[in-house]
Amino acid sequence: MTVAVVKAEGPHDVRRAVDLLGGMGKFVSPGEKVLVKPNICAAKPSDTGTVTDPDLVAEVCRLAAAEGAEVVVGESPIHPFRSSRVFPRAGYGDFRERYGFPLLDLDAAERVEIRVPDGMAIKEEVVAKPVLECDALINMPVMKTHLQTVVSLGLKNLKGVVPTKDKLIIHLHGLDQGIVDLNTVIRSRLVVVDGLVGMEGSLGPTNGRPVRLGAIVVGDNVVEVDATCARIMGADPRKITHIRLAAERGLGRLEGFEVLGDGIEAVQRRLDLPTRPDLNRMMISGFLLRAYDLLRRPFDRIAGRAPSFRFGEVRLDAGRCDGCRVCVKACPVDAVSMRGELPRIDVSACIACFCCAEACPRGALSRGT
Repeated sequence: MTVAVVKAEGPHDVRRAVDLLGGMGKFVSPGEKVLVKPNICAAKPSDTGTVTDPDLVAEVCRLAAAEGAEVVVGESPIHPFRSSRVFPRAGYGDFRERYGFPLLDLDAAERVEIRVPDGMAIKEEVVAKPVLECDALINMPVMKTHLQTVVSLGLKNLKGVVPTKDKLIIHLHGLDQGIVDLNTVIRSRLVVVDGLVGMEGSLGPTNGRPVRLGAIVVGDNVVEVDATCARIMGADPRKITHIRLAAERGLGRLEGFEVLGDGIEAVQRRLDLPTRPDLNRMMISGFLLRAYDLLRRPFDRIAGRAPSFRFGEVRLDAGRCDGCRVCVKACPVDAVSMRGELPRIDVSACIACFCCAEACPRGALSRGT
């Protein structure tokens, strides 16, 4: 198994990356149903580093169609965002008209409950039926950070095959193991990572800072691609929990595979990565939480800081919040409610899944410190 890394000026350079691996004909065959799965998680354009560049997606679709495959694009955005609002604002509203390939709203598709035979965190999950009906899935994530998993790449991108609120089940039972569980039953035949514009910072995957990386990474093993991208971003894949767990469970290697093309060093950039993702998942006893809150509250007032609800967990920047209530809808355990114009988090109910922060369109919610 090999990974191709190319310096890219634009989406057209994906052809060179795929050719380094033997061409698209090595991965898809005439008559096959191919589902291309980009990351269209939120209503932001690709130059923010949030979503996969639609021109790059179209290039991959053309390569697959040229081999005689029947190609569609499918995605489900972050809950509770609606695809009808997200797709147009992310540059995908007229995808079929511009490029000739249908775009499926996986939230609106028929759902099928599947079993996860070797699941460590999830034993069953609901998946959009078109994902199960395709012959080949081409996984197209963005090279970006994530406040809870450090990076969001190919392994993490498969969460989007789970529609609407059902994807939050993974957060409830253990995000890192849940991501790996999902990848044991939904396999990516080819992974194409959009590193044209990536994202850094602790507010990824939706509110981080865009970084022009000028890279495209392609491979046929999602773990090896993710390990390569982690190194490009300046991270050690052995220290990124879900990537390491995927390797330990036999889904791929973290090293020892060939890297073709321009190589990691040619595009490597030490990004600002979330440094303490463990705090984002840490559950502290209710007594300690309340004690910490009582101790910190007067210092927050003196410093003029927004209220901190939990140590190492969710913080509200009241100046950014516009009271849109998206966080209330995004919470899988109903721990977020509105108190006047601002959200309030029930510390006894919060599970530190950070779905509220991930969904917040204004970046008003983030990890506390």
